[in-house]
Parts: sequence; C-alpha cells; structure tokens
Amino acid sequence: MAWGRGPHRVDRMNDVRLDCQVLVVGAGPTGLVLGAELLARGIRTRIIDQGDGVTLQARAIGVHARTLEVLDMMGLAERFIQRGQVVRQIRWYSEGKHLVSLEFARSGSRFGMFLDLPQDETERLLRARVAELGGVVENRTELTGLTAGPDAVIAAVRDRSERGVITAGYVVGCDGAHSRVRHELGLTFHGHPYPQDWVLADVLLDTDLREDAAHAFFRPDGLPAILFPMRDHRWRLTLPFAGSRSGEVPTLEEIQQLTDQRMPRPVTVSDPTWLANFRCHRRSASAYRRGRVLLAGDAVHIHTPAGGQGMNTGIMDAHNLGWKLALVAGGRSPDALLDSYGTERLPVAQDVLKLTHTLVRYGTISHPVKRRVRDVVVPVLSRSPLIQRRAVGRLSHVYVAYPPGPLARPGRHRGAPAHARRSGPGGRPAHHAAPRAARRPPRSARSRSRCQCAGRPCAGPLPRGPRRRHHRRRESTRTR
Repeated sequence: MAWGRGPHRVDRMNDVRLDCQVLVVGAGPTGLVLGAELLARGIRTRIIDQGDGVTLQARAIGVHARTLEVLDMMGLAERFIQRGQVVRQIRWYSEGKHLVSLEFARSGSRFGMFLDLPQDETERLLRARVAELGGVVENRTELTGLTAGPDAVIAAVRDRSERGVITAGYVVGCDGAHSRVRHELGLTFHGHPYPQDWVLADVLLDTDLREDAAHAFFRPDGLPAILFPMRDHRWRLTLPFAGSRSGEVPTLEEIQQLTDQRMPRPVTVSDPTWLANFRCHRRSASAYRRGRVLLAGDAVHIHTPAGGQGMNTGIMDAHNLGWKLALVAGGRSPDALLDSYGTERLPVAQDVLKLTHTLVRYGTISHPVKRRVRDVVVPVLSRSPLIQRRAVGRLSHVYVAYPPGPLARPGRHRGAPAHARRSGPGGRPAHHAAPRAARRPPRSARSRSRCQCAGRPCAGPLPRGPRRRHHRRRESTRTR
C-alpha cells in the first residue's frame, strides 16, 4: 500500500503535494459509481474500504429505471440486465385479494422495468468497471481521522499492518450509515429508529406467483409480507416488524413460522442463501458538504427498504456529484459548483424519506376503517393512467427534478415534474441532468413543423385546432 509519497504520481494544488485528487471512502455501490465517474473523467482517484472485498450478502437488490439510465451512460446497463431478474410490475394484495398493480413500463424511461440484482453482483460489476478505468479498490484500509485545510484534506488511515496518511484535494464519505467521515465532520444524523426489527430471507418458495412481478400481501393485523423475485426461481422475502430480536439472526424455522402467519395460503420456505435481521432507521444528515469533505449515499440518509429506494438514491448522489467534482478537482470550475450538490440532492433525499415512510404506513394499516378506505380508494385511483405514471415515475426516480438555481432553469415540459431543467453552458439543456422525458424540447418547439401550401412554405407554425383542420382543407383544395 502506498502512503504519502509513494511511487505513484503526485499532483500539486497551491504548492500542497497531493497523493490523489479525490479520496473516496467506502466501496459500496455509491462509492464505486462515484469512483468510476471520476476515473472516467481523468481524475486521479483512490478508493479505500475497510472490508475484505465484495460483500458476501445480497443486501440491496432493486435497481430502478433512472439508475439503469445512469448505468447506461457508464456503459453498464446491458451487463446489469443480463445478470438480473426483470420485474415488470408490483402487485398489492389485501387479505389475499388482488388490490392494485403498478406497471413499471409506465415510468417514461426506455428501461420500463425494475431489476432485481443482489448487491454482491452489483459490486462485482462496478469493481470491474473501476478496474477497466485503471482504478484500484484498496481493501482492508480503514479511515481513522481527517484534518481538513484550505487547500487539501489529510486522511489518517490504517490497514492490518501499518498506519499512514493520504493527502487528497477532496474526500467523499460513501461509508454507510455508521460513516466515520460524517463522525469526523461532527454532523448530526437527525431522525429516529422504527420500533421493531425487520427480517429478510433469500430463499426458495413453493409458490405459483408470477416471477416477473413483486408481491406485497397486507393483513388486517398490519403485518405484511413482501416478495421480490430473483434469478434461478429464488425470492427475497421481507417481513417488517418482526419484534425486537436484539440482533439475533433468524433461523429457517422462524422464517417459515412468520411466513405461515402472514401469507394468505401455505407456502413452503427452503434452501436459504441469506438470512438477516436489522432495525430500520429514518435519518438524514444536516449537510452534504463541509469544505473539501462531502457525503453521499447512506452516509447522509437512511430509511426502510420500502420501495427499493436506498441504493438507487445513493447512486443518484454519486452521479450528481461525480461530474461536478471532476470539474472542480481538475481546475476547470470554481469550488462553488460543489454547493449545488447538496442544494439539489437534499430535497430528493427528504422526498425519499417521506415516500418510504408513507409506504410503510400504507402497508401496515390495522385500523379497520382506514384499511377499508385504502382497499376501496386505491384501486379506483390506480385505474387512472396519469396516477399510474406519476406513482411509477416517483418510485423509479424518473420524476426527480431539481429546484431552479445556477444550474437549472425554470420550466415544465411534457413528462417532467414542475421544477426545473438542468442548464449547460449558455443555458442549453445539459445531457447529464434531467431524466430522458424531461430532455424533450418544449411543446411549442416540437410543433413548429411547416407544411407546404401549393408548393410554398407557410409563413409560420402549423396552426392548431379548427384552424389546423381548415388549413389542411385549404391545402387539399389547392392540391386538387
């Protein structure tokens, strides 16, 4: 391992010797995406992680449409799709009866799907991309302290045999819910835990449920069971509010017992590859940045697994930060550009925390009147294509938009939420920022096709409504 003035290239920033331009702490999906984004833009980046390598647990499995769009920009979408299980819809049930379905094809993205891929596979694909770009993940390397100055950040690190320091232009903490970087900054992690533990199991199920759909079963006692399909006929079984277990990993017999209690019909559980128990929290940090140190992913926001939002939100953080940090670290943009990162991503995180909490409350209703209202109103609303598009667009992150500011100009465009579009140099829409639907030109621009009247161009845009039909009749008459 190279500490300080190792054999690697050394840059200078205001006469400060840098071991790297950016140090990424944490090699989960968020840190790996950020590292790949920086390396692809020519930024010398070091990635350290205190683990031994790729996580051995499936953990997060859901990849939403907007994340697939980002992976597509990185040249990785097809690799992910080849290894994952494509989910076309999510189906909700109440007391065993089908309640509503949401079709992911309505998201507006060309990736009209939800992809189930275990986190260990995600990390292998991202690590391979980092290696292709010339990067290395330094495993078994733990951050022990930070000293931030006006021109650089000195990171104290250690591996299993020695201690050292890494001097970087910027440090980004992608080191999870128990972030050492956040702790070093002294930032408060505001929020609260949920009252009971959640249980997860990756298993085989003796069931005839559709394997291109996720299934959520609601019960009168407010204790749901959620099933996500995985490759090779396996399922991710999620059982919220399974009591206070004091961190005790569940056994297969306990999983079977909980499944019998919560499923509307008997289902046999077998061949577990991962069993887990954890306490969910709903928290967010008070800031995304302090000087030359930034946070991303679970280091700055955590919530329940409801809706499969966590990993996707972290990858979106990395995507938003990556190009900005590359410009600043490369000396091509002022440091103030990084302020837009927190300005844009904080409202998104707050919306995700609200969404996941709403989904938990929606699925755990036990009051008979409220449950009856849910079971009557939701199916009626879901028949509206507009509501379907909005619901799926929000779940899939396709409808994420940023508030007006230096990098975004106000405007509402077909298929986009009512906030702003990203602007590039000269006010032109930049390719990286808005979802695909939001990058369409305004309706007025799309309608400026000019017709031919008696072989001559019209004087203006093709008229609309009755005038348009009259115009066509006149053109037809002249042609005859």
